[in-house]
Amino acid sequence: MLYEESSQAFKWQLSSQAELNSLRERANRRARDVLSREEESAASSSGPVASAVADDSQQPTAIKQSSASTVPLEVFGFADTRGDRPKSATDDQAAALMSEDDPNYGPTKTSKARGSNALLTPSDETLLLSFYCSKIPLLIGPHATLPRCKRDAKVAATASLLFRRFYLSNSVMIHDPKPMLAAAAFLAAKVEDCMLDIRYLEMGTKEMNAPVPLTDILDAEIRLMKGIDFDLMVFSPYKTILPIIEDLRTFLKSERGKGLVQWKRGEQRQLVGEDLRPIHDMAMRIVDDVIVSDIPLMYAPGEVGTAALVVANEDVCNSVRNGNNADGGVEGEKAAESPEIDIVGYVRSRFEDTDDSGVVVDSIAIDAFVQRVSGLAQLIRELREGKHGCGNYNADLNQLKGVNKKLKKCRAWGSSDKKDKKKRKRKEVEE
Repeated sequence: MLYEESSQAFKWQLSSQAELNSLRERANRRARDVLSREEESAASSSGPVASAVADDSQQPTAIKQSSASTVPLEVFGFADTRGDRPKSATDDQAAALMSEDDPNYGPTKTSKARGSNALLTPSDETLLLSFYCSKIPLLIGPHATLPRCKRDAKVAATASLLFRRFYLSNSVMIHDPKPMLAAAAFLAAKVEDCMLDIRYLEMGTKEMNAPVPLTDILDAEIRLMKGIDFDLMVFSPYKTILPIIEDLRTFLKSERGKGLVQWKRGEQRQLVGEDLRPIHDMAMRIVDDVIVSDIPLMYAPGEVGTAALVVANEDVCNSVRNGNNADGGVEGEKAAESPEIDIVGYVRSRFEDTDDSGVVVDSIAIDAFVQRVSGLAQLIRELREGKHGCGNYNADLNQLKGVNKKLKKCRAWGSSDKKDKKKRKRKEVEE
Protein backbone atom coordinates (compact mmCIF):
# COMPACT_ATOMS: atom_id res chain seq x y z
CA MET A 1 0.00 0.00 0.00
CA LEU A 2 1.22 3.50 -0.85
CA TYR A 3 1.55 5.99 1.98
CA GLU A 4 -0.89 8.39 0.30
CA GLU A 5 -3.57 5.68 0.38
CA SER A 6 -3.01 4.71 4.01
CA SER A 7 -4.87 5.81 7.12
CA GLN A 8 -1.65 7.36 8.40
CA ALA A 9 -1.84 9.93 5.59
CA PHE A 10 -5.52 10.87 5.60
CA LYS A 11 -6.42 10.15 9.23
CA TRP A 12 -3.42 10.31 11.55
CA GLN A 13 -1.21 12.93 9.92
CA LEU A 14 -2.13 16.19 11.61
CA SER A 15 -2.18 19.45 9.69
CA SER A 16 -0.33 21.63 12.20
CA GLN A 17 0.92 22.14 15.74
CA ALA A 18 -2.35 23.96 16.41
CA GLU A 19 -4.34 20.81 15.63
CA LEU A 20 -2.05 18.70 17.82
CA ASN A 21 -2.49 21.14 20.70
CA SER A 22 -6.25 21.17 20.19
CA LEU A 23 -6.44 17.37 20.47
CA ARG A 24 -4.32 17.33 23.62
CA GLU A 25 -6.39 20.08 25.20
CA ARG A 26 -9.59 18.17 24.44
CA ALA A 27 -8.25 14.93 25.95
CA ASN A 28 -7.03 16.82 29.02
CA ARG A 29 -10.38 18.59 29.43
CA ARG A 30 -12.35 15.33 29.30
CA ALA A 31 -10.19 13.90 32.08
CA ARG A 32 -10.51 17.05 34.19
CA ASP A 33 -14.28 17.05 33.80
CA VAL A 34 -14.50 13.43 34.97
CA LEU A 35 -12.19 13.84 37.95
CA SER A 36 -13.78 17.07 39.13
CA ARG A 37 -17.44 15.97 39.08
CA GLU A 38 -17.00 12.60 40.74
CA GLU A 39 -19.66 11.78 43.34
CA GLU A 40 -18.53 11.42 46.91
CA SER A 41 -20.46 8.19 47.22
CA ALA A 42 -18.42 6.78 44.36
CA ALA A 43 -15.24 7.93 46.01
CA SER A 44 -16.09 6.09 49.21
CA SER A 45 -16.72 2.87 47.29
CA SER A 46 -13.07 1.85 47.46
CA GLY A 47 -13.42 0.28 50.87
CA PRO A 48 -12.48 -3.12 52.29
CA VAL A 49 -13.95 -4.98 49.30
CA ALA A 50 -11.88 -2.99 46.83
CA SER A 51 -8.76 -3.51 48.94
CA ALA A 52 -9.40 -7.21 49.18
CA VAL A 53 -9.78 -7.51 45.43
CA ALA A 54 -6.64 -5.45 44.87
CA ASP A 55 -4.68 -7.65 47.26
CA ASP A 56 -5.67 -10.79 45.37
CA SER A 57 -3.12 -10.98 42.55
CA GLN A 58 -4.97 -13.92 41.00
CA GLN A 59 -8.04 -11.84 40.10
CA PRO A 60 -8.51 -10.79 36.45
CA THR A 61 -7.02 -7.42 35.60
CA ALA A 62 -10.36 -5.93 34.55
CA ILE A 63 -11.86 -6.70 37.98
CA LYS A 64 -8.91 -5.24 39.84
CA GLN A 65 -9.04 -2.13 37.73
CA SER A 66 -12.75 -1.40 38.19
CA SER A 67 -12.57 -1.97 41.94
CA ALA A 68 -9.32 -0.19 42.59
CA SER A 69 -10.31 3.02 40.80
CA THR A 70 -13.28 5.24 41.64
CA VAL A 71 -13.33 6.49 38.05
CA PRO A 72 -14.08 4.09 35.17
CA LEU A 73 -11.01 3.97 32.95
CA GLU A 74 -12.93 4.77 29.81
CA VAL A 75 -10.97 4.65 26.56
CA PHE A 76 -11.77 7.25 23.92
CA GLY A 77 -11.20 6.37 20.29
CA PHE A 78 -9.48 8.91 18.07
CA ALA A 79 -12.08 9.05 15.29
CA ASP A 80 -14.99 9.59 17.71
CA THR A 81 -13.34 12.47 19.56
CA ARG A 82 -11.33 14.25 16.86
CA GLY A 83 -13.98 16.83 16.01
CA ASP A 84 -13.49 19.61 13.49
CA ARG A 85 -9.98 20.55 12.49
CA PRO A 86 -8.95 23.94 13.94
CA LYS A 87 -8.57 26.95 11.74
CA SER A 88 -5.09 28.12 10.81
CA ALA A 89 -3.28 29.85 13.65
CA THR A 90 -0.25 32.06 14.02
CA ASP A 91 3.06 30.56 15.15
CA ASP A 92 2.61 31.99 18.66
CA GLN A 93 -0.90 30.58 18.98
CA ALA A 94 0.16 27.19 17.63
CA ALA A 95 3.03 26.89 20.11
CA ALA A 96 0.94 27.72 23.17
CA LEU A 97 -1.25 25.20 24.96
CA MET A 98 -4.26 26.42 26.89
CA SER A 99 -3.38 27.57 30.43
CA GLU A 100 -5.42 27.91 33.60
CA ASP A 101 -5.70 31.66 32.98
CA ASP A 102 -7.91 31.03 29.97
CA PRO A 103 -11.58 31.81 30.79
CA ASN A 104 -12.67 28.64 28.95
CA TYR A 105 -10.15 26.41 30.73
CA GLY A 106 -12.61 24.56 32.97
CA PRO A 107 -12.01 22.76 36.29
CA THR A 108 -8.58 23.00 37.91
CA LYS A 109 -9.04 20.69 40.91
CA THR A 110 -10.42 17.26 41.62
CA SER A 111 -13.72 16.85 43.46
CA LYS A 112 -13.83 17.24 47.24
CA ALA A 113 -14.24 13.49 47.52
CA ARG A 114 -10.83 13.10 45.88
CA GLY A 115 -9.21 15.76 48.03
CA SER A 116 -9.54 18.89 45.86
CA ASN A 117 -6.08 18.31 44.42
CA ALA A 118 -4.69 20.24 41.46
CA LEU A 119 -5.27 18.63 38.07
CA LEU A 120 -2.66 18.36 35.34
CA THR A 121 -2.64 21.04 32.67
CA PRO A 122 -2.20 20.19 28.96
CA SER A 123 1.41 21.40 29.28
CA ASP A 124 1.99 19.06 32.22
CA GLU A 125 0.68 16.11 30.22
CA THR A 126 2.78 17.01 27.19
CA LEU A 127 5.90 17.08 29.36
CA LEU A 128 5.14 13.64 30.81
CA LEU A 129 4.37 12.15 27.40
CA SER A 130 7.68 13.43 26.02
CA PHE A 131 9.53 11.87 28.95
CA TYR A 132 7.84 8.47 28.69
CA CYS A 133 8.09 8.34 24.90
CA SER A 134 11.84 8.96 25.11
CA LYS A 135 12.12 5.75 27.17
CA ILE A 136 10.56 3.50 24.52
CA PRO A 137 13.88 2.95 22.59
CA LEU A 138 15.40 1.82 25.90
CA LEU A 139 12.70 -0.82 26.28
CA ILE A 140 12.66 -2.13 22.72
CA GLY A 141 14.83 -1.54 19.67
CA PRO A 142 18.58 -1.59 18.93
CA HIS A 143 19.31 0.45 22.08
CA ALA A 144 17.20 -1.66 24.46
CA THR A 145 18.57 -2.03 27.98
CA LEU A 146 17.71 -5.74 28.08
CA PRO A 147 19.57 -7.65 25.31
CA ARG A 148 16.57 -9.94 24.72
CA CYS A 149 14.47 -6.88 23.79
CA LYS A 150 16.86 -5.68 21.08
CA ARG A 151 14.95 -5.39 17.81
CA ASP A 152 15.15 -3.37 14.60
CA ALA A 153 14.83 0.41 14.94
CA LYS A 154 11.51 0.37 13.09
CA VAL A 155 9.92 -1.41 16.09
CA ALA A 156 10.83 1.46 18.40
CA ALA A 157 9.50 3.93 15.81
CA THR A 158 6.18 2.07 15.56
CA ALA A 159 5.86 1.77 19.34
CA SER A 160 6.50 5.50 19.81
CA LEU A 161 3.89 6.45 17.22
CA LEU A 162 1.26 4.07 18.64
CA PHE A 163 1.92 5.45 22.13
CA ARG A 164 1.51 9.05 20.98
CA ARG A 165 -1.60 8.24 18.93
CA PHE A 166 -3.31 6.80 22.00
CA TYR A 167 -2.77 9.96 24.03
CA LEU A 168 -4.21 12.17 21.28
CA SER A 169 -7.63 11.21 22.62
CA ASN A 170 -6.82 10.01 26.15
CA SER A 171 -5.16 11.41 29.26
CA VAL A 172 -2.39 10.20 31.57
CA MET A 173 -4.67 11.12 34.47
CA ILE A 174 -7.00 8.29 33.41
CA HIS A 175 -4.54 5.82 31.86
CA ASP A 176 -1.16 5.01 33.41
CA PRO A 177 1.57 5.73 30.82
CA LYS A 178 3.97 3.08 32.14
CA PRO A 179 1.96 -0.03 31.21
CA MET A 180 0.79 1.78 28.07
CA LEU A 181 4.42 2.27 27.07
CA ALA A 182 5.16 -1.43 27.51
CA ALA A 183 1.95 -2.35 25.68
CA ALA A 184 2.95 -0.14 22.75
CA ALA A 185 6.31 -1.95 22.58
CA PHE A 186 4.60 -5.36 22.67
CA LEU A 187 2.06 -4.42 20.02
CA ALA A 188 4.71 -2.81 17.79
CA ALA A 189 6.78 -6.00 17.86
CA LYS A 190 3.78 -7.90 16.49
CA VAL A 191 2.95 -5.24 13.91
CA GLU A 192 6.52 -5.30 12.56
CA ASP A 193 6.69 -9.11 12.68
CA CYS A 194 9.50 -9.03 15.26
CA MET A 195 7.76 -10.98 18.00
CA LEU A 196 9.18 -11.34 21.48
CA ASP A 197 8.03 -13.00 24.67
CA ILE A 198 6.02 -10.58 26.79
CA ARG A 199 7.98 -11.75 29.83
CA TYR A 200 11.07 -10.11 28.32
CA LEU A 201 9.24 -6.79 28.28
CA GLU A 202 8.31 -7.31 31.91
CA MET A 203 11.99 -7.93 32.64
CA GLY A 204 12.91 -4.91 30.53
CA THR A 205 10.75 -2.60 32.62
CA LYS A 206 12.50 -3.92 35.73
CA GLU A 207 15.87 -3.17 34.14
CA MET A 208 14.65 0.40 33.63
CA ASN A 209 13.61 0.62 37.32
CA ALA A 210 9.96 1.03 36.31
CA PRO A 211 8.50 -2.49 36.73
CA VAL A 212 5.20 -3.26 35.00
CA PRO A 213 3.51 -6.63 35.71
CA LEU A 214 2.70 -8.87 32.77
CA THR A 215 -1.05 -8.70 33.44
CA ASP A 216 -0.97 -4.90 33.36
CA ILE A 217 0.79 -4.96 29.97
CA LEU A 218 -1.88 -7.25 28.50
CA ASP A 219 -4.69 -5.13 29.91
CA ALA A 220 -3.08 -1.95 28.59
CA GLU A 221 -2.66 -3.50 25.14
CA ILE A 222 -6.44 -3.92 24.82
CA ARG A 223 -7.04 -0.32 25.85
CA LEU A 224 -4.29 0.86 23.52
CA MET A 225 -5.86 -0.84 20.50
CA LYS A 226 -9.25 0.66 21.32
CA GLY A 227 -7.74 4.12 21.73
CA ILE A 228 -6.12 3.97 18.28
CA ASP A 229 -9.32 2.64 16.68
CA PHE A 230 -7.66 -0.77 16.11
CA ASP A 231 -5.68 0.90 13.30
CA LEU A 232 -2.19 -0.63 13.20
CA MET A 233 -1.00 0.82 9.90
CA VAL A 234 2.35 2.58 10.55
CA PHE A 235 4.99 3.87 8.13
CA SER A 236 8.47 4.49 9.54
CA PRO A 237 10.89 7.25 8.42
CA TYR A 238 13.78 4.78 8.80
CA LYS A 239 12.60 2.96 5.67
CA THR A 240 12.77 6.10 3.53
CA ILE A 241 16.42 7.02 4.07
CA LEU A 242 18.11 4.16 2.21
CA PRO A 243 15.94 4.46 -0.95
CA ILE A 244 16.61 8.21 -1.07
CA ILE A 245 20.35 7.62 -0.62
CA GLU A 246 20.36 5.03 -3.42
CA ASP A 247 18.52 7.35 -5.79
CA LEU A 248 20.74 10.25 -4.75
CA ARG A 249 23.89 8.22 -5.49
CA THR A 250 22.63 7.37 -8.99
CA PHE A 251 21.44 10.91 -9.77
CA LEU A 252 24.66 12.60 -8.60
CA LYS A 253 26.59 10.57 -11.17
CA SER A 254 24.47 11.98 -14.00
CA GLU A 255 25.25 15.18 -15.90
CA ARG A 256 22.49 17.08 -14.11
CA GLY A 257 23.57 15.84 -10.71
CA LYS A 258 27.32 16.42 -10.85
CA GLY A 259 26.91 20.13 -10.19
CA LEU A 260 25.19 19.43 -6.86
CA VAL A 261 28.32 17.82 -5.36
CA GLN A 262 31.07 19.93 -3.85
CA TRP A 263 34.25 18.23 -2.71
CA LYS A 264 36.58 19.67 -0.12
CA ARG A 265 39.44 21.85 -1.39
CA GLY A 266 37.75 21.93 -4.81
CA GLU A 267 38.88 18.46 -5.88
CA GLN A 268 36.75 16.63 -8.45
CA ARG A 269 36.26 12.87 -8.72
CA GLN A 270 33.61 10.31 -9.41
CA LEU A 271 31.15 9.76 -6.57
CA VAL A 272 31.04 6.25 -5.12
CA GLY A 273 28.53 4.65 -2.79
CA GLU A 274 30.76 4.77 0.30
CA ASP A 275 30.98 8.58 0.01
CA LEU A 276 27.37 8.79 1.17
CA ARG A 277 27.68 6.38 4.10
CA PRO A 278 28.50 9.09 6.70
CA ILE A 279 25.42 11.05 5.66
CA HIS A 280 23.28 7.91 5.76
CA ASP A 281 24.52 6.92 9.23
CA MET A 282 24.07 10.43 10.59
CA ALA A 283 20.53 10.63 9.16
CA MET A 284 19.62 7.36 10.88
CA ARG A 285 20.80 8.77 14.22
CA ILE A 286 18.82 11.96 13.62
CA VAL A 287 15.69 9.88 13.04
CA ASP A 288 16.35 8.25 16.44
CA ASP A 289 15.46 11.64 17.92
CA VAL A 290 12.62 12.32 15.50
CA ILE A 291 10.65 9.16 16.32
CA VAL A 292 10.25 10.13 20.00
CA SER A 293 9.12 13.68 19.16
CA ASP A 294 5.86 15.16 17.88
CA ILE A 295 7.18 15.39 14.32
CA PRO A 296 5.91 11.99 13.01
CA LEU A 297 2.39 13.09 13.93
CA MET A 298 2.55 16.03 11.51
CA TYR A 299 4.91 15.01 8.68
CA ALA A 300 5.05 12.12 6.22
CA PRO A 301 7.94 9.61 6.51
CA GLY A 302 9.33 10.74 3.13
CA GLU A 303 9.44 14.33 4.32
CA VAL A 304 11.15 13.28 7.54
CA GLY A 305 13.73 11.19 5.66
CA THR A 306 14.56 14.00 3.23
CA ALA A 307 14.83 16.62 5.98
CA ALA A 308 16.99 14.26 8.07
CA LEU A 309 19.40 13.96 5.12
CA VAL A 310 19.55 17.76 4.80
CA VAL A 311 20.51 18.11 8.46
CA ALA A 312 22.83 15.08 8.33
CA ASN A 313 24.73 16.55 5.38
CA GLU A 314 25.20 19.80 7.31
CA ASP A 315 26.38 17.97 10.43
CA VAL A 316 28.92 15.83 8.56
CA CYS A 317 30.31 18.84 6.65
CA ASN A 318 30.56 20.91 9.83
CA SER A 319 32.32 18.01 11.52
CA VAL A 320 34.89 17.89 8.72
CA ARG A 321 35.47 21.64 8.91
CA ASN A 322 35.95 21.47 12.68
CA GLY A 323 38.19 18.41 12.45
CA ASN A 324 35.89 16.30 14.64
CA ASN A 325 33.98 13.09 14.13
CA ALA A 326 30.32 13.72 13.42
CA ASP A 327 28.92 13.59 16.96
CA GLY A 328 31.40 10.83 17.65
CA GLY A 329 29.43 8.47 15.43
CA VAL A 330 31.07 8.75 12.00
CA GLU A 331 34.58 7.49 11.45
CA GLY A 332 37.01 10.35 10.81
CA GLU A 333 38.34 9.11 7.45
CA LYS A 334 34.86 8.45 6.06
CA ALA A 335 33.59 11.84 7.25
CA ALA A 336 36.60 13.60 5.73
CA GLU A 337 35.86 12.02 2.34
CA SER A 338 32.17 12.89 2.40
CA PRO A 339 31.18 15.66 -0.08
CA GLU A 340 28.82 18.55 0.53
CA ILE A 341 25.58 17.89 -1.32
CA ASP A 342 22.75 20.25 -2.19
CA ILE A 343 19.86 18.02 -1.08
CA VAL A 344 17.19 20.62 -1.83
CA GLY A 345 18.75 21.16 -5.26
CA TYR A 346 18.59 17.40 -5.80
CA VAL A 347 14.85 17.40 -5.10
CA ARG A 348 14.23 20.24 -7.54
CA SER A 349 16.51 18.87 -10.28
CA ARG A 350 15.46 15.26 -9.88
CA PHE A 351 11.79 15.92 -10.47
CA GLU A 352 11.80 18.92 -12.77
CA ASP A 353 9.84 18.77 -16.05
CA THR A 354 9.13 15.02 -16.09
CA ASP A 355 9.62 11.95 -13.98
CA ASP A 356 11.01 8.61 -15.15
CA SER A 357 7.68 7.55 -16.65
CA GLY A 358 7.40 10.75 -18.68
CA VAL A 359 4.62 12.24 -16.55
CA VAL A 360 4.85 16.02 -16.13
CA VAL A 361 5.51 16.92 -12.50
CA ASP A 362 3.71 19.89 -11.00
CA SER A 363 6.32 22.54 -10.15
CA ILE A 364 3.98 24.00 -7.53
CA ALA A 365 3.90 20.64 -5.76
CA ILE A 366 7.71 20.51 -5.81
CA ASP A 367 7.92 24.02 -4.36
CA ALA A 368 5.46 23.07 -1.62
CA PHE A 369 7.45 19.92 -0.80
CA VAL A 370 10.73 21.85 -0.67
CA GLN A 371 9.16 24.44 1.60
CA ARG A 372 7.85 21.80 4.00
CA VAL A 373 11.20 19.97 4.04
CA SER A 374 13.10 23.21 4.72
CA GLY A 375 10.77 24.05 7.61
CA LEU A 376 10.98 20.49 8.93
CA ALA A 377 14.78 20.57 8.80
CA GLN A 378 14.70 23.55 11.14
CA LEU A 379 12.40 21.68 13.54
CA ILE A 380 14.82 18.74 13.51
CA ARG A 381 17.73 21.03 14.38
CA GLU A 382 15.72 22.30 17.35
CA LEU A 383 15.17 18.77 18.70
CA ARG A 384 18.64 18.99 20.25
CA GLU A 385 17.32 21.82 22.38
CA GLY A 386 14.58 19.57 23.76
CA LYS A 387 11.85 21.20 21.68
CA HIS A 388 8.89 19.67 19.80
CA GLY A 389 8.32 16.90 22.31
CA CYS A 390 11.80 15.35 22.12
CA GLY A 391 12.68 14.15 25.61
CA ASN A 392 16.21 13.04 24.68
CA TYR A 393 17.73 16.44 25.46
CA ASN A 394 17.57 19.10 28.18
CA ALA A 395 15.01 17.28 30.31
CA ASP A 396 14.15 19.35 33.40
CA LEU A 397 14.13 16.66 36.07
CA ASN A 398 12.93 19.00 38.81
CA GLN A 399 9.96 20.03 36.71
CA LEU A 400 9.23 16.39 35.87
CA LYS A 401 9.30 15.45 39.55
CA GLY A 402 6.88 18.25 40.32
CA VAL A 403 4.45 17.17 37.60
CA ASN A 404 4.74 13.52 38.68
CA LYS A 405 3.87 14.43 42.29
CA LYS A 406 0.91 16.38 40.99
CA LEU A 407 -0.17 13.36 38.95
CA LYS A 408 -0.02 11.02 41.95
CA LYS A 409 -2.57 13.19 43.77
CA CYS A 410 -5.09 13.56 40.95
CA ARG A 411 -4.84 10.37 38.85
CA ALA A 412 -7.73 7.95 38.55
CA TRP A 413 -5.53 4.83 38.49
CA GLY A 414 -3.57 3.01 41.17
CA SER A 415 -3.81 5.46 44.04
CA SER A 416 -6.74 4.48 46.27
CA ASP A 417 -5.56 1.02 47.31
CA LYS A 418 -2.03 2.17 48.08
CA LYS A 419 -3.36 4.94 50.32
CA ASP A 420 -5.64 2.46 52.12
CA LYS A 421 -2.71 0.08 52.67
CA LYS A 422 -0.58 2.87 54.12
CA LYS A 423 -3.39 3.90 56.46
CA ARG A 424 -3.83 0.31 57.66
CA LYS A 425 -0.09 -0.04 58.27
CA ARG A 426 -0.04 3.20 60.28
CA LYS A 427 -2.95 2.00 62.42
CA GLU A 428 -1.19 -1.34 63.01
CA VAL A 429 1.98 0.47 64.09
CA GLU A 430 0.04 2.80 66.38
CA GLU A 431 -1.81 -0.12 67.96
